[in-house]
Amino acid sequence: MMLVAFSNIGKAQDVQGLIEQIEDQPVEIVDTLGRNYDTRELTVRKFDQDLNEEYSSGEFNYERSQTSSQNLFSRFLSWVLEGIQDIFGFTLSPFTIKILTYLFYFLIGAVVVFMIVKLVGNESASKLFGRTSKEKSSVTIEDTHIEEIDFTNLIQNNEKEGNYRNAIRFQYLSMLKSLSARKLIEWDFQKTNSDYYRELKNPDTKEQFKKVSYLYDHVWYGEFSIDESSYRDAVQEFKSIKSKAA
Repeated sequence: MMLVAFSNIGKAQDVQGLIEQIEDQPVEIVDTLGRNYDTRELTVRKFDQDLNEEYSSGEFNYERSQTSSQNLFSRFLSWVLEGIQDIFGFTLSPFTIKILTYLFYFLIGAVVVFMIVKLVGNESASKLFGRTSKEKSSVTIEDTHIEEIDFTNLIQNNEKEGNYRNAIRFQYLSMLKSLSARKLIEWDFQKTNSDYYRELKNPDTKEQFKKVSYLYDHVWYGEFSIDESSYRDAVQEFKSIKSKAA
Protein backbone atom coordinates (compact mmCIF):
# COMPACT_ATOMS: atom_id res chain seq x y z
CA MET A 1 0.00 0.00 0.00
CA MET A 2 2.79 2.39 0.85
CA LEU A 3 4.40 1.79 -2.51
CA VAL A 4 1.21 2.70 -4.30
CA ALA A 5 0.93 5.94 -2.31
CA PHE A 6 4.49 7.03 -3.08
CA SER A 7 3.89 6.18 -6.75
CA ASN A 8 0.82 8.48 -6.87
CA ILE A 9 2.71 11.34 -5.21
CA GLY A 10 5.46 11.07 -7.80
CA LYS A 11 2.97 11.23 -10.65
CA ALA A 12 1.30 14.34 -9.17
CA GLN A 13 4.67 16.11 -9.00
CA ASP A 14 5.42 15.18 -12.62
CA VAL A 15 2.05 16.63 -13.76
CA GLN A 16 2.62 19.87 -11.83
CA GLY A 17 6.05 20.27 -13.38
CA LEU A 18 4.59 19.73 -16.83
CA ILE A 19 1.96 22.43 -16.21
CA GLU A 20 4.63 24.91 -15.16
CA GLN A 21 6.67 24.18 -18.29
CA ILE A 22 3.63 24.78 -20.48
CA GLU A 23 2.89 28.12 -18.77
CA ASP A 24 6.48 29.28 -19.21
CA GLN A 25 6.37 28.73 -22.96
CA PRO A 26 5.49 31.84 -25.12
CA VAL A 27 1.90 31.96 -26.20
CA GLU A 28 1.45 31.71 -29.92
CA ILE A 29 -1.99 32.23 -31.45
CA VAL A 30 -2.63 29.98 -34.36
CA ASP A 31 -5.24 31.16 -36.86
CA THR A 32 -7.02 28.03 -37.96
CA LEU A 33 -8.53 29.95 -40.95
CA GLY A 34 -5.10 30.59 -42.44
CA ARG A 35 -5.40 34.44 -42.51
CA ASN A 36 -2.36 36.72 -42.91
CA TYR A 37 -1.92 39.57 -40.38
CA ASP A 38 0.07 42.81 -40.85
CA THR A 39 2.92 42.52 -38.40
CA ARG A 40 4.78 45.68 -39.48
CA GLU A 41 5.88 48.05 -36.74
CA LEU A 42 3.79 51.25 -36.41
CA THR A 43 5.53 54.63 -36.43
CA VAL A 44 3.84 57.43 -34.45
CA ARG A 45 4.00 60.81 -36.24
CA LYS A 46 3.63 64.16 -34.48
CA PHE A 47 2.38 67.55 -35.71
CA ASP A 48 4.87 70.35 -36.15
CA GLN A 49 5.05 72.75 -33.21
CA ASP A 50 4.17 75.81 -35.36
CA LEU A 51 1.05 74.20 -36.87
CA ASN A 52 -1.33 76.30 -34.76
CA GLU A 53 0.38 79.53 -35.74
CA GLU A 54 0.35 78.64 -39.44
CA TYR A 55 -3.42 78.04 -39.50
CA SER A 56 -4.50 80.70 -37.00
CA SER A 57 -5.46 83.43 -39.53
CA GLY A 58 -9.04 84.47 -40.26
CA GLU A 59 -9.07 82.45 -43.50
CA PHE A 60 -9.15 79.24 -41.44
CA ASN A 61 -11.84 80.40 -39.01
CA TYR A 62 -14.92 78.32 -39.84
CA GLU A 63 -17.00 79.35 -36.84
CA ARG A 64 -20.26 81.14 -37.63
CA SER A 65 -20.88 84.37 -35.79
CA GLN A 66 -24.33 85.60 -34.92
CA THR A 67 -24.74 89.01 -36.60
CA SER A 68 -27.75 91.25 -36.98
CA SER A 69 -29.60 91.11 -40.26
CA GLN A 70 -28.83 93.83 -42.80
CA ASN A 71 -31.39 96.45 -43.63
CA LEU A 72 -32.50 97.21 -47.17
CA PHE A 73 -29.91 99.94 -47.72
CA SER A 74 -27.05 97.79 -46.37
CA ARG A 75 -28.02 94.95 -48.71
CA PHE A 76 -28.15 97.38 -51.63
CA LEU A 77 -24.74 98.80 -50.70
CA SER A 78 -23.25 95.30 -50.44
CA TRP A 79 -24.67 94.48 -53.86
CA VAL A 80 -23.09 97.62 -55.35
CA LEU A 81 -19.67 96.93 -53.81
CA GLU A 82 -19.72 93.32 -54.98
CA GLY A 83 -20.62 94.50 -58.48
CA ILE A 84 -17.71 96.95 -58.49
CA GLN A 85 -15.31 94.21 -57.43
CA ASP A 86 -16.59 91.84 -60.12
CA ILE A 87 -16.42 94.49 -62.87
CA PHE A 88 -12.93 95.77 -62.10
CA GLY A 89 -11.52 92.43 -60.96
CA PHE A 90 -10.19 93.36 -57.53
CA THR A 91 -11.11 92.57 -53.95
CA LEU A 92 -11.81 95.21 -51.33
CA SER A 93 -10.55 94.62 -47.83
CA PRO A 94 -13.06 94.63 -44.95
CA PHE A 95 -11.56 97.90 -43.73
CA THR A 96 -12.05 99.56 -47.14
CA ILE A 97 -15.64 98.30 -47.32
CA LYS A 98 -16.33 99.77 -43.88
CA ILE A 99 -14.89 103.16 -44.92
CA LEU A 100 -16.99 103.20 -48.11
CA THR A 101 -20.10 102.30 -46.11
CA TYR A 102 -19.54 105.21 -43.73
CA LEU A 103 -18.93 107.48 -46.74
CA PHE A 104 -22.24 106.49 -48.33
CA TYR A 105 -24.08 107.12 -45.07
CA PHE A 106 -22.39 110.51 -44.74
CA LEU A 107 -23.43 111.52 -48.27
CA ILE A 108 -27.03 110.47 -47.67
CA GLY A 109 -27.08 112.39 -44.38
CA ALA A 110 -25.67 115.47 -46.12
CA VAL A 111 -28.38 115.32 -48.79
CA VAL A 112 -31.10 115.01 -46.15
CA VAL A 113 -29.72 117.96 -44.18
CA PHE A 114 -29.46 120.02 -47.38
CA MET A 115 -33.11 119.31 -48.24
CA ILE A 116 -34.24 120.22 -44.71
CA VAL A 117 -32.31 123.51 -44.85
CA LYS A 118 -33.84 124.33 -48.22
CA LEU A 119 -37.35 123.59 -46.96
CA VAL A 120 -36.86 125.62 -43.79
CA GLY A 121 -35.34 128.46 -45.82
CA ASN A 122 -38.41 128.61 -48.06
CA GLU A 123 -40.89 128.16 -45.22
CA SER A 124 -41.51 131.86 -44.72
CA ALA A 125 -42.28 132.36 -48.41
CA SER A 126 -44.53 129.33 -48.74
CA LYS A 127 -46.20 130.08 -45.44
CA LEU A 128 -47.83 133.24 -46.74
CA PHE A 129 -47.81 132.86 -50.51
CA GLY A 130 -47.30 129.12 -51.01
CA ARG A 131 -49.73 126.75 -52.66
CA THR A 132 -51.41 123.89 -50.91
CA SER A 133 -51.96 120.44 -52.38
CA LYS A 134 -55.73 120.87 -52.20
CA GLU A 135 -55.99 124.30 -53.76
CA LYS A 136 -53.59 126.31 -55.93
CA SER A 137 -53.68 130.05 -56.37
CA SER A 138 -54.19 131.56 -59.77
CA VAL A 139 -51.20 133.84 -59.23
CA THR A 140 -47.59 133.16 -58.26
CA ILE A 141 -46.45 135.84 -55.81
CA GLU A 142 -42.80 134.75 -55.81
CA ASP A 143 -42.44 135.48 -59.52
CA THR A 144 -44.54 138.67 -59.56
CA HIS A 145 -44.14 141.89 -57.61
CA ILE A 146 -47.15 142.60 -55.43
CA GLU A 147 -47.59 146.06 -57.00
CA GLU A 148 -48.27 144.43 -60.39
CA ILE A 149 -51.15 142.22 -59.24
CA ASP A 150 -54.80 143.26 -59.65
CA PHE A 151 -56.20 141.94 -56.37
CA THR A 152 -59.56 143.67 -56.89
CA ASN A 153 -60.34 141.48 -59.88
CA LEU A 154 -59.16 138.33 -58.07
CA ILE A 155 -61.30 139.15 -55.03
CA GLN A 156 -64.41 139.74 -57.13
CA ASN A 157 -63.99 136.50 -59.07
CA ASN A 158 -63.66 134.43 -55.90
CA GLU A 159 -66.60 136.17 -54.27
CA LYS A 160 -68.77 135.29 -57.28
CA GLU A 161 -67.68 131.66 -57.03
CA GLY A 162 -68.39 131.61 -53.30
CA ASN A 163 -64.75 130.77 -52.58
CA TYR A 164 -64.40 132.94 -49.49
CA ARG A 165 -61.25 131.19 -48.34
CA ASN A 166 -59.41 132.34 -51.46
CA ALA A 167 -61.05 135.75 -51.20
CA ILE A 168 -59.70 136.19 -47.65
CA ARG A 169 -56.21 135.43 -48.91
CA PHE A 170 -56.40 138.05 -51.65
CA GLN A 171 -57.95 140.56 -49.23
CA TYR A 172 -54.94 140.07 -46.97
CA LEU A 173 -52.45 140.45 -49.82
CA SER A 174 -54.31 143.53 -51.05
CA MET A 175 -53.95 145.03 -47.56
CA LEU A 176 -50.19 144.35 -47.61
CA LYS A 177 -50.03 146.04 -51.01
CA SER A 178 -51.71 149.17 -49.61
CA LEU A 179 -49.44 149.28 -46.55
CA SER A 180 -46.37 148.83 -48.76
CA ALA A 181 -47.51 151.61 -51.12
CA ARG A 182 -47.77 154.00 -48.15
CA LYS A 183 -44.27 152.94 -46.98
CA LEU A 184 -45.72 151.66 -43.70
CA ILE A 185 -44.08 148.30 -44.35
CA GLU A 186 -41.39 147.10 -46.70
CA TRP A 187 -42.94 144.22 -48.64
CA ASP A 188 -40.96 141.04 -49.32
CA PHE A 189 -42.52 137.66 -50.11
CA GLN A 190 -40.11 135.95 -47.70
CA LYS A 191 -41.28 137.96 -44.70
CA THR A 192 -43.77 136.64 -42.18
CA ASN A 193 -46.78 138.27 -40.53
CA SER A 194 -44.66 138.95 -37.44
CA ASP A 195 -42.10 140.80 -39.56
CA TYR A 196 -44.76 143.16 -40.91
CA TYR A 197 -46.28 143.59 -37.46
CA ARG A 198 -42.95 144.81 -36.05
CA GLU A 199 -42.55 147.29 -38.93
CA LEU A 200 -45.84 149.06 -38.20
CA LYS A 201 -45.55 152.10 -35.94
CA ASN A 202 -49.16 153.12 -35.24
CA PRO A 203 -50.56 151.16 -32.25
CA ASP A 204 -54.14 151.09 -33.60
CA THR A 205 -52.97 149.85 -36.99
CA LYS A 206 -50.80 147.20 -35.33
CA GLU A 207 -53.75 145.97 -33.27
CA GLN A 208 -56.01 145.69 -36.33
CA PHE A 209 -53.22 144.05 -38.32
CA LYS A 210 -52.78 141.48 -35.56
CA LYS A 211 -56.51 140.69 -35.64
CA VAL A 212 -56.80 140.21 -39.43
CA SER A 213 -53.52 138.21 -39.46
CA TYR A 214 -55.01 135.84 -36.89
CA LEU A 215 -58.13 135.47 -39.05
CA TYR A 216 -56.08 134.94 -42.20
CA ASP A 217 -53.88 132.24 -40.61
CA HIS A 218 -56.89 130.25 -39.40
CA VAL A 219 -58.84 130.51 -42.66
CA TRP A 220 -55.99 129.96 -45.12
CA TYR A 221 -53.56 127.66 -43.28
CA GLY A 222 -55.96 126.10 -40.79
CA GLU A 223 -58.61 125.67 -43.52
CA PHE A 224 -61.18 127.10 -41.14
CA SER A 225 -64.59 127.20 -42.81
CA ILE A 226 -65.96 130.71 -43.36
CA ASP A 227 -69.41 131.65 -44.63
CA GLU A 228 -70.51 134.78 -46.46
CA SER A 229 -71.63 136.61 -43.32
CA SER A 230 -68.30 136.07 -41.54
CA TYR A 231 -66.47 137.02 -44.71
CA ARG A 232 -68.34 140.34 -44.95
CA ASP A 233 -67.41 141.17 -41.34
CA ALA A 234 -63.74 140.42 -42.11
CA VAL A 235 -63.85 142.62 -45.21
CA GLN A 236 -64.75 145.62 -43.01
CA GLU A 237 -61.58 145.08 -40.98
CA PHE A 238 -59.47 144.96 -44.14
CA LYS A 239 -61.10 148.13 -45.45
CA SER A 240 -60.48 149.90 -42.14
CA ILE A 241 -56.74 149.22 -42.31
CA LYS A 242 -56.60 150.24 -45.98
CA SER A 243 -58.36 153.54 -45.21
CA LYS A 244 -55.74 154.33 -42.56
CA ALA A 245 -52.99 153.56 -45.05
CA ALA A 246 -54.57 155.78 -47.73
